[in-house]
Amino acid sequence: MILHGLFGSARNWQGIARALADSHHVITPDLRNHGQSPHLENMSYIEMADDIVAIADQLNLNEIIIVGHSMGGKVAMTAALRHPQRFAALAVVDIAPVDYQHDFNLFIEAMLSLNLQTLKSRAQAETALAKVINDISVIQLLLQNLIRRGDKFEWRINLQGIMNNLALIAQFPDTLKNSVCRQPALFLGGSESDYLRSLHNNDIYQYFPSAEITMINGAGHWPHAEKPNEFLKQLKTFINYV
Repeated sequence: MILHGLFGSARNWQGIARALADSHHVITPDLRNHGQSPHLENMSYIEMADDIVAIADQLNLNEIIIVGHSMGGKVAMTAALRHPQRFAALAVVDIAPVDYQHDFNLFIEAMLSLNLQTLKSRAQAETALAKVINDISVIQLLLQNLIRRGDKFEWRINLQGIMNNLALIAQFPDTLKNSVCRQPALFLGGSESDYLRSLHNNDIYQYFPSAEITMINGAGHWPHAEKPNEFLKQLKTFINYV
């Protein structure tokens, strides 16, 4: 089961999912307020982890290998810490079980500032976002949430709901501070990213004493997109070992 990050969706992981599907049944759900999932007022990590367990219950799944990137990694960690018996292993991509100082309000405000009633093309939206966001990879990620219905554009993502929960999304649940998951765990980060650093190792081992921490050289916060071959090699090695 692969969980995407903030502003992402299941479609971001289709290439990786296809590459794993020759040996595993792969599920790529949209997290709440993202993709095709429901728009809800609350989106704490406890609630999102419960969503994942509910999917597992509905599909009668156990012994799941759960993979999560960024926000999805925190959801995966929360689910594994709360229900370790449901998961055979855990792979966390470029995130740690710690609080971060994020300022994603800029992205959401930029998206909300687009006049969707007069917007004529995705290229026009990209030009507008580029005036306030200087990372083209981030702009492209955000624009994956812009869809056309009839002759108008709309955001598929629940921007207001996410904005209202950004403080929670930046944190890791303090109610889990005494929880431990002893299942095999891989923490796979990008060497050029600030999200998973050696200073986080003690926190990782506190929650996941069996953790293996590996960095992909030359990759940033999206190692699965930036270095897909190396990422797949590392992930497949871990999965096959489990």
